[in-house]
Amino acid sequence: MKHMFAILLGVWLAYANLAPAQAKLAEFSARSMQAIPELLDLTPYYTSTLESAGLGNLPDGVQAFSRAAFDVRGLIQLAGAQPSAFPVAVKSIQVRRKGEKIDFLQGAAGSAADNTVVGVYLLHYATGETRKIPVVYGRNVEDSFASAAQIPTDAAVVLAGKSARVFKYTINNPSPAAEIDTIDFVSMKTAAAPFVIAVTVEPPQADRTYEWFDAIHAWNPIPRRDPAASSDQVDLTRFYGTSLNDDWFDHPGHDLQDVPEGLHSFGGVQFDVRGLIVLAGTESLSVSGLALPEAVRGIPVGRKGSAVHFLQASAFVGTSRGLKIGEYTFRYENGETRSADLIYGENELDWWVNPSEGHPTSAKEVWFGSNPATRARGMKTRLLLYTWKNPLPDVTIRSIDFVSALTTSSPMLVAITVEPAK
Repeated sequence: MKHMFAILLGVWLAYANLAPAQAKLAEFSARSMQAIPELLDLTPYYTSTLESAGLGNLPDGVQAFSRAAFDVRGLIQLAGAQPSAFPVAVKSIQVRRKGEKIDFLQGAAGSAADNTVVGVYLLHYATGETRKIPVVYGRNVEDSFASAAQIPTDAAVVLAGKSARVFKYTINNPSPAAEIDTIDFVSMKTAAAPFVIAVTVEPPQADRTYEWFDAIHAWNPIPRRDPAASSDQVDLTRFYGTSLNDDWFDHPGHDLQDVPEGLHSFGGVQFDVRGLIVLAGTESLSVSGLALPEAVRGIPVGRKGSAVHFLQASAFVGTSRGLKIGEYTFRYENGETRSADLIYGENELDWWVNPSEGHPTSAKEVWFGSNPATRARGMKTRLLLYTWKNPLPDVTIRSIDFVSALTTSSPMLVAITVEPAK
């Protein structure tokens, strides 16, 4: 009887340790189609939501911090020295891939003395080898919720709101030639209870076309808006992800460097051309190494109009004609919404001209140019003018959302102009 009671107690305790994750699985957002396998899927191992852990201000989804991309949706919180419903260890986190570096987005609840090992990652390789990666207080982790902003010596600080902080810690894989089978995350049960939000295994350099995982940036300055620009030309300044002459995909000469900047007419429509918004696709992170936004929302318009003109294109080939790659959502002052689908082959095509793809059926090719990469291949670049007829011309458009459908094509937006209602 005592033996049976012990078994039942053990089962109950095991269930209790898993309960936080099991009870909250429905609260985690779905893994993005942008998330490639190198960004490990920790969904089955989560024990807490970001909100319940006090990290609700950390951006959700595929994000890049300090040149490392992560799948950010929840966290694995381990127990510390005090009794806790959280597990002491989460084992057999599936990896099954080789990697040059491993990036951990991590933190701790509570403090410990510097140089205290508060947790450990055990890397189990397909060869049978195991390597230990310690989580050391003061070096690669600190108390994420401490008011005194101590900075670890070997990790980058990622802010998640005014008070909470998490840390990006990168290691060189000690056995890069061997496949990592699984990872165990184990607490040392100190006063600092460790947690991990995301783990990324960076592929070997020979297996990738980019230099690093990163977010898209405006590395070159965005020109100032021309004072002559009217409110018809929507101001995209704070929404630009990059400038026109940046190598956004980390391939030399992949840019729109010869597009005329400022107020210019394309296809008879005057646009304010100064930067670029590039959204994510399913291939964008693996091809470019850049974590791109999946949507840009709330672009202010504040105008009535009979039509809205978009200067646009898309990136990455391989999309079939007729496939929806994104949409614009129009939000009106009266609370109504309307949408315009971006359909490949109709009002969208790749910015690199491929003669075999033909021409768009519902948009105009209004600009052709080149860059060093296209010239080397005897090709051209292009931009399209897509005009959307506004079904509610007498109602003010409050804002526009620009949203990717997460296909193999990444929608690109250069400028928006509202045609005043007559």
